[in-house]
Amino acid sequence: MSKEFFFLAFLIAGASLMAAGQRVDGIYHISCMVQMTDAAGGQKTAECTTHPRDTNEIGIGGVVGFEVTTTQQLMDEEGAPEVTDLILFVDGQALPGTHPVVESVPSRQPLDPGASNSEEDNQNSDAVVTYRLSFPIRRDLSTDKGRDSWKQILAGMGKNSKLMPVSVGLLNGPPLPSTYKATFVRMGSGNVVVLLLVALAMGLGFLAIAAWTGALRDKEPPPEGQQIPATQRSYSLSRTQVALWTLLVVYAYLFIWIVTGEYKTDIPGSVLVILGISAGTFATAVAVDKNKEETKATTVSPTEGVFTDLASIEGGAGLHRVQFLLWSVVLMIVFCVTTYETLAMPDFSTGLLGLMGISSAAYAGLKIPENK
Repeated sequence: MSKEFFFLAFLIAGASLMAAGQRVDGIYHISCMVQMTDAAGGQKTAECTTHPRDTNEIGIGGVVGFEVTTTQQLMDEEGAPEVTDLILFVDGQALPGTHPVVESVPSRQPLDPGASNSEEDNQNSDAVVTYRLSFPIRRDLSTDKGRDSWKQILAGMGKNSKLMPVSVGLLNGPPLPSTYKATFVRMGSGNVVVLLLVALAMGLGFLAIAAWTGALRDKEPPPEGQQIPATQRSYSLSRTQVALWTLLVVYAYLFIWIVTGEYKTDIPGSVLVILGISAGTFATAVAVDKNKEETKATTVSPTEGVFTDLASIEGGAGLHRVQFLLWSVVLMIVFCVTTYETLAMPDFSTGLLGLMGISSAAYAGLKIPENK
């Protein structure tokens, strides 16, 4: 036979061995699921049960416990994975970084005194060993596998909690057969309270800045002979937009940190691009207004309401302003919903960023002839 045939056969055999090495269903078996139960004196004890409670809740930062069994003979086979190689599976998704803590060591029944060496060898190879494993639920987003798994789990919930199957297995292999389920909770009640307080404080702060200061309002001089206080001037579209995007990114960061405990959460480059586009639009608008102020080509007008101020020019609504405003609102809604569902800031596509840039450029360019 040709060398190419032997080489191909070698590759196929190697791939088959690697695939077999990723399976653990013939080596380990889930015997029960560990749950905390109430004990005397208000204490809680860990109990392994084959009929876990329907109210069993898990979530990010929590722990899932199992007892798995195997034999020494199976563990000694070539290519057999170590028990610490196992990871947690939730809703059929492998969760990288959730390797277990082994809380109990294998135990064997002692042999009778005077047992022969062959009996001891047989017991060592055939004895069933049991491991109690605690799997910490961590979000490891450092790999594509981790990001995809968590996206599938969280985006598929549709609400704050969902009953999901749980099991264990290897990263690139199927999970062990399991009938156990637990209610996965996106946010605990304590996190909800903290988030509501943070959202309320930030929302009230933003409204206070908008209502009682001129930070979000036009800065041009009033018409000759008139005095328009800073809090009664019309709202600036570019100032309002950059303030809202900054507020949303800050709140998203705090939201992810409070729920997951991840202060090193990833901020996608596309979010930084949007902040840069918003800041650039604001800077361009300020430069345009400054130039028109020097030539006395524009004056500030009193407010007619937030939406009217943001969407209209002298004589009615401005199409470039409406387009810029609507596109900003759409992306903000997508940003908020995606962050809530996936506990991660969205990574906008190049096409979406391009549309945002075009809308911003159109607004900045058509602001030049405005008398506003």
